[in-house]
Amino acid sequence: MASIYKRGKTWTANVFVIQDGKRKRKTKSGFGTKSEANKWAIGIENQKINNQLTKNDGIIGDMFDEWYAVFKEPQLETKSKAWYTAISKVIRTYWPDKRLSEISSADFQKLINDYGATHVWSSVSHVKNIISAFVRYAVDEDYISKDFTRNAKTYAAKESKSSDLKFLENDELEKLIQSAKESDATTSHMILIAIYSGARYAEIAGLTKDDFDFENNTININKSWQANDQEFKATKTKTSNRIVDMPHDIMLLAKGWTFGERYAFESTTGLPPTNNAVNKQLRRYLEKNDSKIITFHGLRHTHASYLLSKDIAIQYVSERLGHADVNITLSVYTHLLDKKRSIETQKALDELQKL
Repeated sequence: MASIYKRGKTWTANVFVIQDGKRKRKTKSGFGTKSEANKWAIGIENQKINNQLTKNDGIIGDMFDEWYAVFKEPQLETKSKAWYTAISKVIRTYWPDKRLSEISSADFQKLINDYGATHVWSSVSHVKNIISAFVRYAVDEDYISKDFTRNAKTYAAKESKSSDLKFLENDELEKLIQSAKESDATTSHMILIAIYSGARYAEIAGLTKDDFDFENNTININKSWQANDQEFKATKTKTSNRIVDMPHDIMLLAKGWTFGERYAFESTTGLPPTNNAVNKQLRRYLEKNDSKIITFHGLRHTHASYLLSKDIAIQYVSERLGHADVNITLSVYTHLLDKKRSIETQKALDELQKL
């Protein structure tokens, strides 16, 4: 609010403004009338409001980049950073000059539809989820009043790579577990932890010996290993910080492993084995057992797929994986759930046929 008062024969106006993050008073004297002083104060107030609106309702591409730089970039791995950079380009391509408040639900759905026309479902889903996270932040900060991404539907014309290549069947999994248990290699230990925890490579490489609780049979996932920077960083999301219950037998086996001083799993370099190293070890086992070839990350899919096939609730599986939202789990494992739904449909029809 402005304050206007008479000093001698002239009028003075004071207006408080924000400069460099600090509240400062802007004063002007010498007005011949109160009306002139008030007019000047109103002009400054309007300027202040417009500046604030410009800051809170900027070009969406600029605001997305600022959100990414402050809240995401410091804790992301290089691979994830590339996704945000790519999505920034998508936003700037579709909405080069649009302000955040000008984007409608229809605009966003059109972006998803157009992007989906040339990309696989998983990529489209990734774009949708990341932009949605930014928009939820904008709503929380009162930059906009409505989440225009909330009701958007994911669409993709291109088929994803065969999901059968992403996880092991039960018989293949049993062979892999036996092979890994017979080895004392650090990479074999990491393979076993991945199978039984469903954790990501960076989360397993980021474990220390103190993260293993042998009394309660749990591991504490609270950081990740950034191989490029060779340092610990925050986990992928807040929900990625989690305590994972482990089978007693595997924890009993792990109790006999030799852990490193800084990292639970250390190679001869004094650092965790690289993603490439654990993938090579995994491939050797799979080829030896005549199993399908999957990546180390495929063990995470194997973990989830195995539990879902045993009718473990998807909400619990989502928590074990550290997913930010159960919808992410649903989207990633939709092929399994569709298969289970078909089986359940047939079971239901068989029972109804008995009536």
